[in-house]
Amino acid sequence: MHNLNLLSRKLLFCGTCICFAGLLLFAPSPARAQQPDSVSADTIVVRKHDPHKAVIFSALLPGLGQVYNKKYWKVPIIYGAGGAFAYFAGFYQLKYKKFRVALFNSKAGDEVLIDGYLYPYENLQRGMDYYRRYRDLDVIGLAAIYLLNIIDAMIDANFFYYDVSDDLTMKIQPVMIQSPGITTALGFQVNFGF
Repeated sequence: MHNLNLLSRKLLFCGTCICFAGLLLFAPSPARAQQPDSVSADTIVVRKHDPHKAVIFSALLPGLGQVYNKKYWKVPIIYGAGGAFAYFAGFYQLKYKKFRVALFNSKAGDEVLIDGYLYPYENLQRGMDYYRRYRDLDVIGLAAIYLLNIIDAMIDANFFYYDVSDDLTMKIQPVMIQSPGITTALGFQVNFGF
């Protein structure tokens, strides 16, 4: 019953965060609401893609900054990796608790049954340390996914208008090079076009 209550609180928190982020993303800005219906050609304002906004969105809800940057394909990767780390962190936490309870409820020389396997008392501390270590590593991995999500949204927002055209050219031409003296030499000139 306690786990169900905790799960419902977590889901309520996540739902509240999603609603808040959606309101921030889709709410009309005051500048848009005050614009008249007829706009002259000299008052057109070009809205620039804001990296700060992408960072805030990704910090509020992982993946929202990628949606803002129109990189929709990254959202399943973020949630897949985050979900895997969260699942294994929960799994290792459950195993850690079982070994900890077994260690504190038994005495030296006992054998303890955990999940269908018999463990001698001497191995309980080792099992507890093992599962705690991997739980901590998964929590660190989850935090790394969260930070990488924010960094990725910031980098994508900064390069939102970056031109990735196919107009990369290199021309090699023969030239006559004039020396400071009387002689001339034949050479090659290399031009790069971006």
